[in-house]
Amino acid sequence: MTIGQKQLFSLMQFAGGTFPTGGFSQSWGLETYVACGAVADAQTFNSFLKTYLASTVSRCEGPILCAAYRIAPEWKIEAILELEEFSRAVKVTKESREASLRMGKAFLRITAELLADEDICRLRKLSANKGISYPVAYGLVCGRLGLGLESSLGAFVFSAANALVQSGVKLIPLGNTQAQQLLLGLQPLMETCVDESINRPLAEVSNFCPAMDIAGIVHETLPVRLYMS
Repeated sequence: MTIGQKQLFSLMQFAGGTFPTGGFSQSWGLETYVACGAVADAQTFNSFLKTYLASTVSRCEGPILCAAYRIAPEWKIEAILELEEFSRAVKVTKESREASLRMGKAFLRITAELLADEDICRLRKLSANKGISYPVAYGLVCGRLGLGLESSLGAFVFSAANALVQSGVKLIPLGNTQAQQLLLGLQPLMETCVDESINRPLAEVSNFCPAMDIAGIVHETLPVRLYMS
């Protein structure tokens, strides 16, 4: 589906690095890997990026986003809350679950104010205390605006990869050219993530990546932390 220029601008804004969801403060376990020396250069960082995209994004967050996008037109609150409960349940570690909720809450708060959409505003009030998972909030808003499922998902996948690459620049550290080379090299995998996410039903969602879960648990006890996850 081809989207118009206005829709493209909206996606660039919502998924851009300056949209204040707080994604810049999350490393999703990368900080633990760097602290223990498992990620120390471009090669090991590239392995981490590929694992994160292939597991967390492609098999878990991407399909959840797609499900949220598809139920957005009817906007049945029962279906939304059921999907949100599912999204929380598949997040194994406390840090990753809370990070997703904080990001989703911030995303929904800002988009509610920007769009003045009554249903989005009501959902924001309903989820004000507990928050809402980021893939659910993002998928609902993109679906509500008709931004195109494939384009919305592609922007989400790129945003996730780009945020991690920027974290890698700070933590490893990497040069800016190295970082951009890594990001460019991830394009085929990002395309695969989009395709797999669109075609994976919720019944086949998997967040099975024990090493990253352990990194998330260990992160809570690191003596020095720059990131919240």
